[in-house]
Amino acid sequence: MKLYLNVMMMALAGSQLWAGCNSAQDAGPVLKLNVTEGRPIVDCVFVNGHGPYRFLLDTGSNVNLIEPDLARIIDMKAAFKLDLASSSGKTELPGSDGNQIALASVEAADQKFLFMGLEAVHKLDPGIRGVLGQWFLSRFDYLIDLRAKRLEFGKQERNGARAPFKWINARTVVSTSLGHLVLDSGAVRLVLFGVASDSGGRGIVNTLTGSQTIGAASRTLIIEGRNVWHGDAVTMSSRTEPGVAGLLPLSLFKMIYVSNSEGYIVFE
Repeated sequence: MKLYLNVMMMALAGSQLWAGCNSAQDAGPVLKLNVTEGRPIVDCVFVNGHGPYRFLLDTGSNVNLIEPDLARIIDMKAAFKLDLASSSGKTELPGSDGNQIALASVEAADQKFLFMGLEAVHKLDPGIRGVLGQWFLSRFDYLIDLRAKRLEFGKQERNGARAPFKWINARTVVSTSLGHLVLDSGAVRLVLFGVASDSGGRGIVNTLTGSQTIGAASRTLIIEGRNVWHGDAVTMSSRTEPGVAGLLPLSLFKMIYVSNSEGYIVFE
């Protein structure tokens, strides 16, 4: 299994103020979110009993990340090295295992973290200290509501369009009219791999592992017979991941519920 992370910074954003921990988080597994450029950010993350810290929630990453400075402060020791890939390259990173993550009453033990500087993420919010990916999220059923700005854990019965998903490289992949797309809360735009630009425009996308030239192509996105979106998708001429046609940003939806226990998503 390759390790992937696709936090794409196509524009700069101002920093958000520290939101603090609120009473809703003390009451149960429902947490407030900050939403910046369509990306969900959560406060009150505790790592090995230390915190609270601010983390980006990235459904498109199959790993957790933590800043090396923070890992050192909380005495997290490197125990292995792994290659982390993104749409623009790969890099070898040290990592630690056997850690515990807690958000309100939601806890996960035996968690791995890779140590990585988060300069690209800090363009989104300089207060972010880490990234929670599928090493953490895949253990739960959860709802991310970008409109109400809340994260909710636990099994639910939701109305809305339902689509099955499958796992490719430990990431949630949905079948669409544009191919198999990774559900990616770290992406700001719909991204298609192995597609040439149908316009003369070119640009650069920055990820945590490098940068890559991009183009644009007009497309219509259909999921389970429902017309979800039409517009200009970001294109990358290289096909960066076998079996995956691109990235499906969470920001295309008001809300998405992921049932890892039963293998489907509900989206509105």
